[in-house]
Amino acid sequence: MTTAAAFQSLPSQTIPDGTPVFGGHRNLIIGAEVPLFGQAGYWPGDCLRRPANRVKSAWRATFPADPLWNLRTREIAFGMLNSSHKILRDAGLFFRAENWGLSSVRVMCDKMRLIAVWAVKQKMPHDLAAWAADDWQDYLDHHALTCGTSTLANDVLTIRRLLEFAPLLTGGGLLEDPWPGKSAAEVADRTFLGEVTTPSIPPAIWWPLLRAAWFYIEEMAPQILERRDRQTAAVAESTGTRRQTHHARDTDAKLAAWVQEPASLVPVHARDFRGYPAGTVMWSTLSLWLTDGISQGVFKAGRDSERHQMRRTMVQRLVDAGRVRPVTAKDGRAALGDIAHPARGRNRRPDELDVQVRQWLADPANRIPVRRENSPHGPAGEPVWLNLESRVFGTVTRANVFTSGTARTRQRQQWVREAISEDRTDYIEDGDLEHALRMVRAACYIFIAALTLMRDSELQEIERNSVVQHFGSPALASRKIKHDESRPRLKWWIIEPVAQAVAVAERLSWHDSHIFATLAPPSGFLPEGTRGRAGFEAFRDIDFFIENINRTLDRTGLEAIPEGLVRPHMFRKTMAIITAQQPDGEIALGIQLKHAARRALANQVTAGYGRIDENWRKEFDNQLELAAARKLVELLKARRQGEPVAIGPGAARLHAGLDKVITAMDSDPHLQAQIADERMQVSLLRDEFAQLHFGTVNHCLWQASTAECQNQLPAEQRGKQPLLGACQPGKCRNSVLTLKNAPYWIAEEGDLRDTLRRERLSPPRRESIEIRLAEVQSITAQFATLEGGL
Repeated sequence: MTTAAAFQSLPSQTIPDGTPVFGGHRNLIIGAEVPLFGQAGYWPGDCLRRPANRVKSAWRATFPADPLWNLRTREIAFGMLNSSHKILRDAGLFFRAENWGLSSVRVMCDKMRLIAVWAVKQKMPHDLAAWAADDWQDYLDHHALTCGTSTLANDVLTIRRLLEFAPLLTGGGLLEDPWPGKSAAEVADRTFLGEVTTPSIPPAIWWPLLRAAWFYIEEMAPQILERRDRQTAAVAESTGTRRQTHHARDTDAKLAAWVQEPASLVPVHARDFRGYPAGTVMWSTLSLWLTDGISQGVFKAGRDSERHQMRRTMVQRLVDAGRVRPVTAKDGRAALGDIAHPARGRNRRPDELDVQVRQWLADPANRIPVRRENSPHGPAGEPVWLNLESRVFGTVTRANVFTSGTARTRQRQQWVREAISEDRTDYIEDGDLEHALRMVRAACYIFIAALTLMRDSELQEIERNSVVQHFGSPALASRKIKHDESRPRLKWWIIEPVAQAVAVAERLSWHDSHIFATLAPPSGFLPEGTRGRAGFEAFRDIDFFIENINRTLDRTGLEAIPEGLVRPHMFRKTMAIITAQQPDGEIALGIQLKHAARRALANQVTAGYGRIDENWRKEFDNQLELAAARKLVELLKARRQGEPVAIGPGAARLHAGLDKVITAMDSDPHLQAQIADERMQVSLLRDEFAQLHFGTVNHCLWQASTAECQNQLPAEQRGKQPLLGACQPGKCRNSVLTLKNAPYWIAEEGDLRDTLRRERLSPPRRESIEIRLAEVQSITAQFATLEGGL
């Protein structure tokens, strides 16, 4: 058998190594480097716009380590990214233009890496034509031990890529489909023996989680954001002009002017110093001089940007021309003249820090941040040291000016405690402001995700001013990314609370476009034009939110959120289940889930996505019982007056049940005190009438043994639930009628009378109408006895 090593330097027979891998009609970022086919390690997606919910390390296609599988995977990846390329057409492959995006290619590469590892371990033939269908099924069986059906379906699709792109592959691909005539889902279902379902969030977690999120949005967010704004203003006021930054273009201009001066000499080490040999340029000293003491890294060799390389090249030219000045490290700064010493917490002498702390405390206008309540970060009454450091030194870096544990820091803490007075105290509810801001961000994300059915990628692409009108109703605009390379701007209908959550997220975000971003803006010391990253890892914030809600129940009064897995995609599934139970819910889901654009298969997708699972089956049963009990509340109030509230064969049972609830409330002092509480009445009525079914023409006190409708069913199907189509309201002992049903009976009586006035009715037809009219009149005559009802 040929070893993989023999293929290590094997070039592609169809694709030159110098071919750009991103072409066609893609919107490439101008100036960004486009990877070439010959890059065997990975292809970065830097030339494509990265979705907000993807970190940079995940926005690339990474290939298997095995050389042969590496080549195959790169060839398939090229074909997917360039589906209409001339190279594919010459190979006889014709696909829809821009059929796949980088996300799909990345998934394929991940799958190929797993297949490659298994194939090498099992010593499978390198010629794919030598593989039997059972070999591919063996791989699926192996993978099924650690994954579910959706993953297996993606494995099947990836394996079929070896057949789909066979003419493009060096050495050939598959000759035939291992599973002919079967869809990927069918193969996965046959392979996997577990339950096929996307998990939902159980009701026990769903409701308290949403209530907690709304509590943070409506109650806590205004206070937390106001505190952030006050702290920002306090830092700006206390630091004055000490907070300094440098701009890249200013540095470049100063450097250009300096190197053009004939008298400019580059300071180099006169002798070996701390690992730097004699003659080495004193880069940090030159950097401090250019930035007025703010930065030592404008020449940093570890940075691979063109700007840093250009700066080093300009200085190196002076060195090559002999324009250097050897100096010792002690005299290095003096070689360029005076260098400013901005007030910063890092890299400063302890004496200087002490002086600055004393000066800040001496100003009575400066307020000291103090923790109001006990928290995991410290006891009540303790100064919030990191917050204080940012106010004194105008920096958010953790320089430990007050907390390093040395004698110096203990002395500074003592000075602060002695300076605390009531008029100088700035009480802070939670010592860690970043902690509170993260809770607000998580609450906004959870609430919007739950009530819009948007994917994580769509949520994190929401930009400022995205609340719009769509067909006369408020909607949220964002970008659809999944299965759509063009990233269309679509709209999801929302309710007013969601719009409020979006407004809170906008106020929280520092980002110039996106409402979900990292909590801190990019440092002022980064190159000019750095925007900072939009998006965040949502699943970590969800876990963080739930953990902290449960930890602070005694303070917030919220319900505990039970332990369980909650992930972004589960919100979409759960809300789909809830929506699907409403009238025409599938149509609404198809529109909101964005399945409506492909209705040929959307019906099946939407119905499957909204199918109720065991987590929610009992919840909806309870909701039906509650709805029926709420309708009984008015009947209960009327029954208290001693009047009949229902007619029909089952009226006596209904009256007896209502009287039982009234007696229970009157005999129990605790219940009697809460008689005006409708929730208490609903709870009692639900327990008493657990099998009550409300209908249009009558209501059913379901009891299988007396149900007339069961006579229409086979013996093995009787006794399970009411058969509404076979109901006989005037005969069944389970049937009751209230004034809410009267209009339908009265209307039917009028229709029957009008029909009997016709002269051309046949005798049998007239007789049947007269019989039905007598039945209806026996019911309508009783409605006059009712004084109240539903």
